[in-house]
Amino acid sequence: MKGVSGVSWIKPVGTRLVKYGPQAQLVWKHVAAPVTVAAGRTFAVQTARRTAVKHADTVIEGAILMAMHEGQTHWVVFSGGEPVAAYPPAPVPLPELIAHANVSKKMTPDQFRTRQAEASRTRKVVDTARTMRQQYRRRRDGM
Repeated sequence: MKGVSGVSWIKPVGTRLVKYGPQAQLVWKHVAAPVTVAAGRTFAVQTARRTAVKHADTVIEGAILMAMHEGQTHWVVFSGGEPVAAYPPAPVPLPELIAHANVSKKMTPDQFRTRQAEASRTRKVVDTARTMRQQYRRRRDGM
């Protein structure tokens, strides 16, 4: 009779839920806040990068540069070789923010988008190769 109704997974899941539910709740209680903060930071960095690219698109000879300050990523927008803004706003003046940065790594928004697209294509190729390898191994092993 097992597997006939298509819901044979309910009993094992229910058993594990009763057994491990309290531990999972304790883990969630202690992990939820730091994970939420980390996710918020990641989202803020992505938003700042998008804003910097959009800003660089609107200025003359726009370019962007990633700079680090006290462990935080800042995207500096340049117009004609001069820094005009930083996203997120930096607590220090722009010249001080880029004082030790490798300014030769500045890129135009189009160069940045090309780099992002290339990285995306590379990830897709790697993921496809991994999937095909897994499928081959499953077929080979008779799974």
